[in-house]
Amino acid sequence: VGEIRDLETAEMAIQAALTGHLVLSTLHTNDAPSAITRLMDLGVPSYLLNATVLGVMAQRLVRTLCPHCRKPATPQETDPQAWNELVSPWKASRPDRFMQSVGCLECRMTGYSGRIGIYEILLMSPEIKNLISASADMAALREQAYREGMYPLRVSGALKIAQGVTTLGEVMKVAPPA
Repeated sequence: VGEIRDLETAEMAIQAALTGHLVLSTLHTNDAPSAITRLMDLGVPSYLLNATVLGVMAQRLVRTLCPHCRKPATPQETDPQAWNELVSPWKASRPDRFMQSVGCLECRMTGYSGRIGIYEILLMSPEIKNLISASADMAALREQAYREGMYPLRVSGALKIAQGVTTLGEVMKVAPPA
């Protein structure tokens, strides 16, 4: 199913899933737990969500630094407070080195070349299903998902920063605080 925008499309996807088909679709939300509440807002009953949804993946694309001209950032350009804000409440270690964009002929002086995904995956567990049945709000769903090991988009982005693939600013731009 291309995209679920309304109840009619959601019902079609649910019916296909109920008859044993694997259904993949898109739904515009800020994160993975928001997809559940969005489907409920469209009018999908919680018992049908629990019977058909296996998981939800949220993704964002961040620009990747040009491999030809990227360079280590100076200590003044790597604000420790910004890193802590990015990974909070997780206690991810701050990388020893941050990279920054420069610009060259290879990247047309942008400092970036291509994009890479950052991801967040919510798996349907019995506890998540119980929250859905109880019509829990998005904050409760998100908190339970975190307890079960889901890492948010920002932590996925932090891993890309630590690998020198992108910048703190890029991740903060596409994955703002929840």
